Amino acid sequence: GRCHGAPPLVFIKGFGRMEDFAMLVHKLTEPAKRGDAATVREVLKDAKRMHFLWQPSPAQQEAIDKCVESCLPQGESEQFLKGWSVTSVNEWGVDQERLFLLTDRRCYRVKFDYDSKQINSTKPLPLTDVVRVEYGSFRAAKASLTTWVWKKEIEQQQGFRVVTRELDGNRSINAAAREQMAPVLGIDPPRTDEFFREYRAFGAEEEPWREEVFAQELAASFMAASILSGASFDVRPAEMDKEVPGGVFSMFYNSLNLGKYAKP
Repeated sequence: GRCHGAPPLVFIKGFGRMEDFAMLVHKLTEPAKRGDAATVREVLKDAKRMHFLWQPSPAQQEAIDKCVESCLPQGESEQFLKGWSVTSVNEWGVDQERLFLLTDRRCYRVKFDYDSKQINSTKPLPLTDVVRVEYGSFRAAKASLTTWVWKKEIEQQQGFRVVTRELDGNRSINAAAREQMAPVLGIDPPRTDEFFREYRAFGAEEEPWREEVFAQELAASFMAASILSGASFDVRPAEMDKEVPGGVFSMFYNSLNLGKYAKP
């Protein structure tokens, strides 16, 4: 099969990593305060590899270019900032390979077929609909047998969540069951005022540290986009409780890489 994964990132340990993140945030948010989306885009391109940001392979770059051309509305002054290859986690806890585009007005989740070089689906999200963005490590949900079994694997992962007021995708089976059983068991029903979509670095399962660097890059990018859009949502580190609604089925599905176009 064909692999279109990006080259490995350089790992910056300890304080140096946090110092580099702070510098990246500064370099992105200062031009954003001036409304300078072009400079934000150049910093994120990281042509001189100053911040070791994610770099697309030729196949990924071609796909991102096609998505930008097709997805961004014609006739609007929407400014593209960067695109990434991500692992998007659906309502069953299944990992799916997607492209993620960020502009000064929206973010887009795109299902792209690398064989046919066609866009299968697009999910735009106005940044004004974002409540906050959380990034950091995951914590296995205590009430789930599945997450207890895969606790070590889950807690090695890092990523980010885009929190919204409206549901992005379908309801999980866990949320539906909890809503029905809440009166019987005397527990609180699931929240219906906030929802999230979860993302991680694509292809980083064997190198969990890459997910931390990637999550920080996306966090800094969202900080700049929040300023440029005027949406002013919060971007903050968090330890995120993780459930796997599809249980064992979803974990085996993920372990077989069935949600990816690139098979190793």
